[in-house]
Amino acid sequence: MNTATIFFCLLLLTIGMDAEATDSQITDFTIKSTALDGNLIGIKRERNIKVYLPASYQQGKHRYPVIYYFHSLGWSNTKFFEDGKVQRTLDEAIRTGRLKDCILVAGDFTGPGLGSFYSNAPSSGRWMDHIIQELIPAIDQRFRTNPSSAARAAVGDMIGGYAAIKLAMDYPGLFGSVYAMHPFGTATGETLMQSKPDWRQMNQAKNWKDLESNIYSRVFMLMAQAYLPNPDKPPFYADLMVELKGDQLITNTTHVAMLRDNFLLDSRLPTRAENLLQLHGFKMDWGRYDDNPDHVYANQKFTRILDDFGVQHQAEEYSGNAWNQYWEGEERFINDVIPFLNRHLAP
Repeated sequence: MNTATIFFCLLLLTIGMDAEATDSQITDFTIKSTALDGNLIGIKRERNIKVYLPASYQQGKHRYPVIYYFHSLGWSNTKFFEDGKVQRTLDEAIRTGRLKDCILVAGDFTGPGLGSFYSNAPSSGRWMDHIIQELIPAIDQRFRTNPSSAARAAVGDMIGGYAAIKLAMDYPGLFGSVYAMHPFGTATGETLMQSKPDWRQMNQAKNWKDLESNIYSRVFMLMAQAYLPNPDKPPFYADLMVELKGDQLITNTTHVAMLRDNFLLDSRLPTRAENLLQLHGFKMDWGRYDDNPDHVYANQKFTRILDDFGVQHQAEEYSGNAWNQYWEGEERFINDVIPFLNRHLAP
């Protein structure tokens, strides 16, 4: 074999190694959750976790920062990755130096109805315990992660954005940075919470199919399971803010107060603002033209309350609705979320 042939073979081998090294991976594994065991609404213990590993992971030996992604209602981690756009976006951001090499974890927060409201409840499962005691430890054990809080970020959309903020509020030192994309549940809106669902329908429903005609009835039933749990009240195992007494709908003031205190972030903030001060970066945004204007009003209200408590954060209202700008049009995930993470996520 002459020198030219040897050189050509070595060149092909090098090219092949480079091609292999540029392939990121989406891998998955299952957690058999103890935290979700014993729930009353049929949530499966088996949680299918999906993990993005950058191209350098297989060849390297160092540890990586981790982004935890919390999906919203009616969504899943499978849908998050299914068209390949998330993987391609992360690949390109890392390749061009816009995002440092990192791992992204998308947990499984699906369930009956529309999914999880991210609470600890006997009715709908101890989701926060699942995240803190099972998901994050499992990732740190299985993968080469940097386990410091500065190298751990929480990102979520809509109720997943709510979860990202709530985790930072309730578990200081767990995450170093938070980006909440169009979060729900930050505060009350301009209209009454009770004005949204069909309360007669909710009080008379025997299963989720009975609530299919009204999206707010489905959402508020999930909310009740998470924040007004009642193990002695089948079939949904939850109390309601408005109850049917004979033929009359009556507001239960105790239940309203409990829901506001336990669910809404502005109600929880006075005792937890100190925890948010520990974050290295905190941003929330929302679309001005959400179909439910109460979400817009609530986020405007919440950012002002954060200012009142001296919580450093960024807040931005953009031209769009609750979801269409993140991956379409202006592609805010690429232009806003990724630069934020690159600034605040420790290597």
